[in-house]
Amino acid sequence: MDISFEAPAEPPVLVSTARLAFPLPRVWTAVTEPLYVQQWWAPHGYVNRSVDMDVEPGGAWRVVQSDPEGNTFSFYGRYDKVEPQSQLTYTFVSELFPDVLTWMRVDMGETPAGTMLVISHMFPDDYHRTGYLNLGGVARMRESAERLEALLRSMS
Repeated sequence: MDISFEAPAEPPVLVSTARLAFPLPRVWTAVTEPLYVQQWWAPHGYVNRSVDMDVEPGGAWRVVQSDPEGNTFSFYGRYDKVEPQSQLTYTFVSELFPDVLTWMRVDMGETPAGTMLVISHMFPDDYHRTGYLNLGGVARMRESAERLEALLRSMS
């Protein structure tokens, strides 16, 4: 997997671009099916206790996660746009920072070598993006991408 990250000056966004050597339908399934998301959407050492996803416009999602020390917390939001095998947009709220609403945009498309997956995490301002980066946001996104790639390898 080839993955890169960028945090442009404006707007306050963190963008990861991954080139995955897997077909688009497999990547879409791994990103939108709760049983698969439960296996990969977390940094190394973290466990998703539950994943609920209603992947349709207006549908809710929620992930309950535990860290290596056993602390449990959740992330949640609502889907705004769902274009199968193309794009998802949804709100993202961390239980640890419930007053900070951010937006996620997931774009994917076929390439000759597999699938290009672009995930944009949009913050209300640079203050909140900087806080996310200082809490290890890039490392956490990279680790989740590594887990996604391992899952995609195991899917048939």
